[in-house]
Amino acid sequence: MLSSAATVLADETVPSTAQPTIDVSKLSFDTVYGNQLPQYLGHEYTFNGEKIPLVESNYYFIMTFVQLCQYASYGYFPATADGYIDLSATFGNNGETYANYFVEQSELYLQRICIYKARAIEAGLKLDDEDKKAVDNEISQRNQQQAVPAGVTLDKILKLYFGPDCDEKAYRAILENAALASKYQQKYLAEYKVPEDQKNIPNITYALFSAPAASASADDKKKAEASAREMLGKCKSIDDLKKLGADAKSSGVCRDAGTLPVQKGKMVPAFEKWAYGAERKEGEMDVIYSDEYGYFCVGYNGLVELDDSEKKDMASNALNAEIDAAVKAGQYTLKTNKAFPSPKPYAPATDKSSNTGNVLLIVFACIGGAAIIIIVIVLVMNTVKARKPKKAVVKSGSSKKKSNKKRR
Repeated sequence: MLSSAATVLADETVPSTAQPTIDVSKLSFDTVYGNQLPQYLGHEYTFNGEKIPLVESNYYFIMTFVQLCQYASYGYFPATADGYIDLSATFGNNGETYANYFVEQSELYLQRICIYKARAIEAGLKLDDEDKKAVDNEISQRNQQQAVPAGVTLDKILKLYFGPDCDEKAYRAILENAALASKYQQKYLAEYKVPEDQKNIPNITYALFSAPAASASADDKKKAEASAREMLGKCKSIDDLKKLGADAKSSGVCRDAGTLPVQKGKMVPAFEKWAYGAERKEGEMDVIYSDEYGYFCVGYNGLVELDDSEKKDMASNALNAEIDAAVKAGQYTLKTNKAFPSPKPYAPATDKSSNTGNVLLIVFACIGGAAIIIIVIVLVMNTVKARKPKKAVVKSGSSKKKSNKKRR
């Protein structure tokens, strides 16, 4: 379950791996990303009144586009015939497009880098030898894994990926800024102390019968509720719910099932409300409805202590909330010099030699660049602010933790 109470930065690192040799002789920056991205580049930004180099702001827009293209290739976002994300496709119910989503995510990515870097400087943080070595290694890897096999210079690859103004010097500056930003984020996460009253959280077993309010018919909802209540009626214990839920998921009867700890602010409201109900008793089961997803057959396993990854996740959420509050208060301002246009309709490339599956390999190769340094990538599957509802279960798995019988 993911939160959209605020856009969350993902602590996601993607290892830099060797890329297949690609003939780049017929490729150019103007064609490598398709026809929709270029109109969103070249926007000058200032952060707290200080101008951001155009090559750097373009870099974060490009990296965001690349991430979205990868998720489009997985089927999460609408894709063009050439495999890029379709920025002209409708996003949400407000008549906006994925171009709006793309711009907002890109600006958030750029903003967070600037804020973390500013906070790092305020805290007296500097890049040490290990940080500088990581930057050197990133540049060396891009050269050895992408430029050398293609028989071109590193500057040629950088200009192809990130625009004509990007060379090794500019790329190094971008990576060093990102490394400093990352250094601040890591310091915050390492020093964060989970509040005592939040160390133990509800552990819930569930089975979801899909019937979202926005798309399910009255008959669909009736059938989903009947299925959830039928499962509940067969359960004498939560162990029964675990088994029946797993079987129903395997057979396709329910959309999802599993057991997971419930952090506040990360679940759909109905699910969280039930999990944190003051009257909850260990072993209790019920059927609840969420507008976003449908009917849940749920069981309360008691409280479990947060594990290290969940504590880190909580720390990250706390940092995001702190930054969001500072931005709202006007402490940090990111501005651009012009408005963004409406997205161009997608147009397939006429020159297939310059727009093929190999081009997408070029695009996805960008993800390796700086991923070992920049751990503040914006774009997993988090939604933008409050424009989309909080996600229900997207992953499931049995928790191996023992329930804490102490009441919350």
